[in-house]
Amino acid sequence: MATPKDTVNVFIYVQHLLGIGHLRRASLLAKELDKAGMSVLFASGGRPVSFLDIGNAKLFQLPALHAADNSFKILKDSEGKIVDDAWKEHRKKLLLSAFRKTKPDVLLIEMFPFGRRQMRFELDPLIALAKSMGIPVISSIRDILTTHKTPGKSEWIIDRVQKDIDHVLVHGDPDFIPLEDSFPLAAQVKEKIVYTGYVVEHNAQNRNPNSPEDRKGVLVSAGGGAVALPLAEAVIKAKNLSALNSVPWRLLLGNNLPDQEFNNIVKRAPDGLIVERNRPDFCTLLSQAQLSISQAGYNTIMETLMTETPAIVVPFSAEGQSEQTDRAQKLAKAGVLSLLSEADLTPENLAKKIDDAVHKSLSPKSGPKKPESKVKIDVHGTDKTTLFIKELIEKRHKKKDIQCPK
Repeated sequence: MATPKDTVNVFIYVQHLLGIGHLRRASLLAKELDKAGMSVLFASGGRPVSFLDIGNAKLFQLPALHAADNSFKILKDSEGKIVDDAWKEHRKKLLLSAFRKTKPDVLLIEMFPFGRRQMRFELDPLIALAKSMGIPVISSIRDILTTHKTPGKSEWIIDRVQKDIDHVLVHGDPDFIPLEDSFPLAAQVKEKIVYTGYVVEHNAQNRNPNSPEDRKGVLVSAGGGAVALPLAEAVIKAKNLSALNSVPWRLLLGNNLPDQEFNNIVKRAPDGLIVERNRPDFCTLLSQAQLSISQAGYNTIMETLMTETPAIVVPFSAEGQSEQTDRAQKLAKAGVLSLLSEADLTPENLAKKIDDAVHKSLSPKSGPKKPESKVKIDVHGTDKTTLFIKELIEKRHKKKDIQCPK
């Protein structure tokens, strides 16, 4: 779809508060939309990530904010100060001004109203502006939502979807995990729900994963890093207790882990364990590893499955966060990966899981073998999302042509 350079087809809004999973998924969509010939403005409200890849999409970095802790109740700016009403008003004006100026064909909002209710100070007026301009609003959500235990919250979400959201793109596979499993009221807006399949980058490492005999070492990753310490601490001690003590280990920690805590982990790391910040070549490292140890976030899990890497996952589950545990339990039951809960995370238990994984991955006759997957999952989320949005824009343009004939 050829468009003038000053035209914006898709305005993407994403706010990552703790980890970077939401940002990662949205960035993959932005890059694919751009490759398909659409003009994309990518409005990011979280802390900047140095290796963010959105292709040729234009980045609009809002004044950054993040959650103070895993309760997500207190929001802080880039200097660590709690944001006040004046700060929020300033950011809201910047966002609305950018939207008015670009006049996009589509507004794609990550998570809201299924999440990110902390951002209503700017999302409510943004959605209202889009509706007043006749611009369709799409909610982009992952496969599993955090359970809503507050009375009336699920009903509020349904009401907002019915009033303000034109389409809900669920980046998952209903044959694997239907949205109703985590959000029972989804049936009330089923006419707006479109399953796209999982959003995964189909790079060379994913398409042609290394064979088991070509892999070596252990790759440990903990997402954005804000809640990485328990896993990092266990790994430091588990390495020398495990059967894989003699192979190289690499621990990746996100930029959201403060420098002081990161440097402390570096100083205490045993011999043979490299500690680094997150790297843009994560999928390459994953495809080369004989074992992955990680949390169970959407992106890491899908990349692990795509690269066919044997894995141990420790789902983040603080403050009633059930999403990672639900996904991990489903895959563990299918025999795809090994699950260790946060409650049971000790160096000794982790070392035992590692030894079990080593034993499982070895074939008495032929040596290392690939993990046997018992699940088939639709992983064409970037392609299907792009096609859906492209067709939506084309319909909108045709409607304009009919209403305003030359």
